[in-house]
Amino acid sequence: MNSAHRSVLAFVILSWCLALPSVGQTQFPAPWPKPLAPEAYWQTLMTGNATYMAGALPYSGLGAEREATAGGQHPPVTVLSCADSRVPPELIFGRAIGDLFVVRVAGNVAGPFDIASIEYAIDHEWTRLIVVMGHEDCGAVKAALDPDDPGTPSLVSLVQRIRESFLLPTWTGPDRVERAVKANARSSAAYLLAHSTVIRKAVLEHHVGLIVAYYNLKSGKVEEVKQ
Repeated sequence: MNSAHRSVLAFVILSWCLALPSVGQTQFPAPWPKPLAPEAYWQTLMTGNATYMAGALPYSGLGAEREATAGGQHPPVTVLSCADSRVPPELIFGRAIGDLFVVRVAGNVAGPFDIASIEYAIDHEWTRLIVVMGHEDCGAVKAALDPDDPGTPSLVSLVQRIRESFLLPTWTGPDRVERAVKANARSSAAYLLAHSTVIRKAVLEHHVGLIVAYYNLKSGKVEEVKQ
């Protein structure tokens, strides 16, 4: 074996070794502790968010999780969030495969199919907590704050729906968009309750929790928005 071949072989072996979990390595994220009340799931999400904010999610065991979830899923948390590429719920909450049932749509507003997705998760007795999450600098909300309509009929329908949550207020100041995003997130949560008997019954009977949240793009922090 010449030196070139030895170098290639050494590189392959080193790469393989680095890919292996170290002895005693803790799995991240840890499996959901069970059973949990809805409030406890929220605290677990906050723990994951703190790890995410630190800038390094030490994921391990993803291959095993893929295999374990190939035959079915039981995600205890449903997240309704914006389609914005900067708002990935699994990363934001430090969770992994099979942990979250995620519904994403611009402006985190729910239509019939989005509601059906959440009802599906409740009907299968997975969901114990629904999180409706808006985010900093949301483009859909900013478009709704603009009195001029966007360019397509579908976009007009979207912004008109968002406008219903704050009726084009005369807010001024640097927090104008943030206030509108939070108002829209609260409105989206209320819309779920108003338009779904399944969701409303589960929440009123305290089988499923419902939390409104706001995500800060710069810090990575998620905070609860009081309804």
